[in-house]
Amino acid sequence: LLGEEQARNLRDEVELLQGAGDDFDRARFLKGEISPVFFGSALTNFGVEPFLEDFRDICPKPGPRETSLGTVRPDEDRFTAFVFKVQANMDPSHRDRIAFMRVCSGKFEGGMRVPHYRLGEKVRLARAEQLFADSRQTVMEAWAGDIVGLHDPGLFRIGDTLASEPKLSFDSVPRFS
Repeated sequence: LLGEEQARNLRDEVELLQGAGDDFDRARFLKGEISPVFFGSALTNFGVEPFLEDFRDICPKPGPRETSLGTVRPDEDRFTAFVFKVQANMDPSHRDRIAFMRVCSGKFEGGMRVPHYRLGEKVRLARAEQLFADSRQTVMEAWAGDIVGLHDPGLFRIGDTLASEPKLSFDSVPRFS
């Protein structure tokens, strides 16, 4: 069906994948020893939906995290989160800066005021967004495991802890290679 040349290219590419790749091992993935590799094209929308479905299925659910005051569990009522990335100039029309935080427990509500551990003062978490590709959506609620982007006037750094109460900090922020 492909023709001789395309069939040969396909066989060569599959052989390369078989030689260079490892089989997926979820236990090794969860330990951070391997990263899954997906092939597709966001430009042509080829394989995007299967990727998102597989990614959803292999990723762990939110789990407990250690803090300066003990373990925080995702099903707790108190709001806790940490900043894991700060990105500038995401909108070419504006000089913007967004701090990405992961909600670890409780409920995030847009506009809430929470203590900022490093600054030692309360900050208002306004103008929160979730981003997907080039689209942005205002977020009024988020739960453990959700990632929320906060417009950042320069308040946030990687590793910052936000918590409704009491004053705590996360022991370490996961590092991604």
